[in-house]
Amino acid sequence: MEYQFPSGFFFGVSNAANQVEDELEDNWLRFSHQNRLRCFNHVPHHAERIRFWSQPEIELDLAQNLGVHVFRLSLAWERLVPQRGEWNELAARGYLEMLKGIKKRGMKVMLTLFHHSIPKWMEDDGGWVNPISIEDFRFYSQKSLEAFGEDVDFWITLNEPVPWSYLTYNEGLFPPGCKGSLLAHFKALKHMSLSHNEFYKTVRKNQSTPVGIAHHMGLHQGRGWFNHLFSKVSDYLAHWHFLDGIADHMDFFGINYYGAEWMTPQGPAQYEDLDFSDAGRAICPEGLYQLLYCIHQKFPKLPIIITENGVGDGTDSVRPAYMVEHLIAVQCAIENKIPVIGYVHWTLSDNLEWSDGYGPKFGLVEVDRKNNLKRLPRPSYSLYQKIIQEKKITLEMRQTAWQTYKAIQGQPRPYWRSPDGKQGLDEAQERLTPKSQDWRFPIA
Repeated sequence: MEYQFPSGFFFGVSNAANQVEDELEDNWLRFSHQNRLRCFNHVPHHAERIRFWSQPEIELDLAQNLGVHVFRLSLAWERLVPQRGEWNELAARGYLEMLKGIKKRGMKVMLTLFHHSIPKWMEDDGGWVNPISIEDFRFYSQKSLEAFGEDVDFWITLNEPVPWSYLTYNEGLFPPGCKGSLLAHFKALKHMSLSHNEFYKTVRKNQSTPVGIAHHMGLHQGRGWFNHLFSKVSDYLAHWHFLDGIADHMDFFGINYYGAEWMTPQGPAQYEDLDFSDAGRAICPEGLYQLLYCIHQKFPKLPIIITENGVGDGTDSVRPAYMVEHLIAVQCAIENKIPVIGYVHWTLSDNLEWSDGYGPKFGLVEVDRKNNLKRLPRPSYSLYQKIIQEKKITLEMRQTAWQTYKAIQGQPRPYWRSPDGKQGLDEAQERLTPKSQDWRFPIA
């Protein structure tokens, strides 16, 4: 059996400026100086990330060789707006050269304005909680539209606003490390939704480029009646509440999906009989299909893009099957008239995974940090390349990928998540891969 994708379907890869760019004194680097990042300060070349600012051609050539149609990246707000109301023309020219390098290599540009980082001056002034953040984003986004609009094929205003705000203002895991303020969390979301809507209207007045967000969604589930009920509440608050404020201001729906979240009042559980990525996400391709169905029911006229999907897997023993099974879920959604138009893999090369540092490895390409950041494509890189070339998944691809995974069942793998499921680790622990779990996407 083969799983064929439509002729107009596109494949892509994604990164984020503050995870990959060097020469950037941002709030994440400041957070690291406070020893708030895991697996960071003791890692070689930690402040350089993967030098995407000074040497973007390395990643762009890897993406071109991979054959992707779309390259998703973000702008470092701090770099472009070093002080409130101040636009850095030199930095803008650097980004413009980068965007033209993407186009020159035959790829379209999917550009994200806010991807988990704000300028330090804005952070010190209250960040997205302060109403002035709307004016700050207006200045930054309109300047970006003027500077880069001709080279952008898809605009994404906000990446994962809900988990970013929650982890920033309530859990204290993202800079500046605030804790215990749900009120601040919801204030920030309100200002972010207003900013998105305003940018959407501005773009519609000036150009036809589609605008959307990259919205994090996990399949919320719960074991036992109480956790099941709790998962229904958390599902609404995490996934649907924010969308009510921007429902009429999207040209496409971008979903970032990594797995299931087995909810409890203490946070997502990590059950021993389920397999998790090295970053602590329960692997569940069927959950992607279920969420695509729900999105289509709520927004029947909107095309859907998988703006992120990937797995923390330093061994590359899980990633081939993970990729194949999630793409089969996407193909089956398309067969059932759900308008999914593209799939963007997270990520091309291992990078800084926010508060988890350099622990979890999400890249199709390994980065040897002890050897001057040398790039080493993994077998999954070649697999994705073949899928893109053929625009299909064959039975042989599926069987081979699953056999690679089966070979490590019952064996330990690196695990970068603390027992409470919230914190990253400076050094990986070992977690056994369940012997008998079959998480493949079910085919009728």
